Amino acid sequence: MFQEGVDLNDDDLALRIMHISPHQYPIISPPKVEDFSETYRSLLNEASDIISLHVSSRLSDTVQNARIAADEFRGRCNITVLDSQTVALGLNVLVRKITTHAWNGTSAEDIVRKTRGMLKHIYGAFVAEDLQYMAHSGCLRPAQATLGKMLGVIPFLTIEEGEIVAIEKVRSQERALEKLAEFAAEFEHPEELAIVQMTSAPNEKTTSLMSMLRMMFPRLNDIPLRNCGATVGSIIGPSGIGVMIYEGGDGL
Repeated sequence: MFQEGVDLNDDDLALRIMHISPHQYPIISPPKVEDFSETYRSLLNEASDIISLHVSSRLSDTVQNARIAADEFRGRCNITVLDSQTVALGLNVLVRKITTHAWNGTSAEDIVRKTRGMLKHIYGAFVAEDLQYMAHSGCLRPAQATLGKMLGVIPFLTIEEGEIVAIEKVRSQERALEKLAEFAAEFEHPEELAIVQMTSAPNEKTTSLMSMLRMMFPRLNDIPLRNCGATVGSIIGPSGIGVMIYEGGDGL
């Protein structure tokens, strides 16, 4: 068992997933209640308010475990456990915004209120070529994954209310990348846009998608390539790719 970001960095995690034996899939477990309790306890003497922000509760039990741990400190510290309803870049954006405002002295109550306002401005879309990862994660039934593989189907996925769901099917890698670009094109002036995949190293798909996005968003100074993290990686697999967008607007 490894801890993401502690025992394995993003690239190490990607390499392990990409080189596991056939029909073996990663098992992603949330931090334990005890892990959260230990963290909260270590902060009691430093803070009267704690904002604990985590990956979507529809994809992980992290939020549930954090809330159980937070109950232990009721009356001693104001701990607000927030369900980000997102992953990867979306969670990264929220953490950066919250941190900036906390350092600037914004009250915890205002930060929580504004963070909740941001949630509806974060979007993500993905394509998963290896359907067995989706079946293992519970997003597809095994029979659906087997049939989809036989038919050469590539699911087009989006984040809907914190859950990654298949909304359409395409029949070629080229069309899958075009769908991702079309999804991004719905946002005229995104504040942040990134390509996400298991590894930080560009590949042929990354280069092709990046080219399409740069034509659509010439005013963006940077369209980074980001690691999608263990939760998304366990669903879209090592060959999956996606785009994540922070629209800007209400919130912090």
